[in-house]
Amino acid sequence: MTDTGWQARWRRWRRHLPQPSATVRLAWGMLSLTLSLILLLDLMLGIFPSEQQRLRAVREREALSLALQVRVLLTQPQGEQLLVRLLEDLARTSDDIESVGVRRTDGELVAASQAHAALWHRRGDLRSTLDAVNVPLRSPAGLWGTLEIRYREDAVTGWRGWLGGPLMSLLLGVAGLGAVVYYFYLRRMLQHLDPSQAIPDRVRAAFDALTEGLLVLDDRHRIMLVNAAFQQLYPASDSWMGRPIAELGWLRDALAASARPAPWLEAMRTGQPVLGVRLDLPAEGGARHVLMNCAAITDGHGTARGCLVTLDDVTDLDRANTRLRQALSELETSHVQIQRQNVELEQLANHDPMTGCLNRRAFYARAERHFGQARRFATPLACIMTDIDKFKSFNDTYGHAVGDQVIQQVARVLKSALRADDLLCRYGGEEFCILLPATTLEDAMLVAQRMRARIEAEAGTAIENIPGLRITSSFGVCTLPERPVESLDKLIEQADAGLYAAKESGRNRVCYAPQAEPEATAVG
Repeated sequence: MTDTGWQARWRRWRRHLPQPSATVRLAWGMLSLTLSLILLLDLMLGIFPSEQQRLRAVREREALSLALQVRVLLTQPQGEQLLVRLLEDLARTSDDIESVGVRRTDGELVAASQAHAALWHRRGDLRSTLDAVNVPLRSPAGLWGTLEIRYREDAVTGWRGWLGGPLMSLLLGVAGLGAVVYYFYLRRMLQHLDPSQAIPDRVRAAFDALTEGLLVLDDRHRIMLVNAAFQQLYPASDSWMGRPIAELGWLRDALAASARPAPWLEAMRTGQPVLGVRLDLPAEGGARHVLMNCAAITDGHGTARGCLVTLDDVTDLDRANTRLRQALSELETSHVQIQRQNVELEQLANHDPMTGCLNRRAFYARAERHFGQARRFATPLACIMTDIDKFKSFNDTYGHAVGDQVIQQVARVLKSALRADDLLCRYGGEEFCILLPATTLEDAMLVAQRMRARIEAEAGTAIENIPGLRITSSFGVCTLPERPVESLDKLIEQADAGLYAAKESGRNRVCYAPQAEPEATAVG
């Protein structure tokens, strides 16, 4: 694989790694610089001696001390035996000494610990090393011999010893403690810096021109910039520069009240904008209603490096909408009241207030349409005139209040016997006119008979304050096309003639117009 391929693979691998924050990168740089300075000072000034130098000095002092003891023993009787015992004990009990011996200048071992002859490799120049130390033994006559000490090979003499030395201990201590100290120090100090200075003035001016409150967050969700509209909403917003947006108490409380996660976290996690999040923010003079929109700021690799947060204050719009809805509700209420009043006015204008029947004006306006259609299409049409028999006697005997009740009960019975399209009119006093569209002569006579019978049976008993009151009515009927009259008035006139005939024949009867002279029907 070429270098270019390796570089592309390395870039792809790094893209998936979590990127450290700016605070971590700065802390690492300061820590690296501190460690480099310590190593440089040690290299130039030798502040920290190596473990080998320290060990060499310790062994030299130890060998000199042992050499003094050897010279003392050699001057005593049986000194060689005591010396052998000393050397054996020393090699057996010491963790550092492997073997020890005393050799005269002629090369003969005077005394030695076990295996010293095999372990000791005599050098011609008699120079000492870290593991093999030669100490000259002198007498008044001159050089008598040497003390030979063989030390065990120790790991501290190699690179492991360097790792366990004071320099490395210092470096590790500074690295561990310094990383923590630098990180928290920089984290605290960066909060007091003005991160908005990194944003050009022209960008700030463009943001200030927006009517929506705007915040710019970094990848750690800290506030990097607020525009003028946001400062108008919250004048103390400058004190939050460099601090996490989650520390804004009023915003945290508003999100908790809406029971939803922070929109900027969702936008940075998904890379998709989060729009129209409604929040109720506390403010002087009442809560402010805002719509929050969040959009992630990504780099060339699509990694979220920050977030744009806008707050659109819709309080005035909401208040205007509320007033508009109230006005519409009041208008609807007024419309309903007007419709109800129109119905009442129409009822009053078109109906008799006592009985609820149509008055003559409304009756003629509707009956003329039915009459014209019947003449035009040659369809049957029936007209019935009815009158309460001997009505004057009710007023004279029981008073006008009872007379009104009689009229009302007769009207009630007549209404209950008619269809929805039939017309009932209080024609005058105790007289009623009925128009039955699409009704033949035979059907009209049956309807009139049924109404006459029900009035006789029900109207009187409905007036409870006068027991046994008997109420009857007479009916006159006229129909098209049996009577080809020219006008509605003529049709009503013919029906009224039938009513007159019923009165003349004994009342409580139904009679057709006299010209046809049908047989009158009497009720027993």
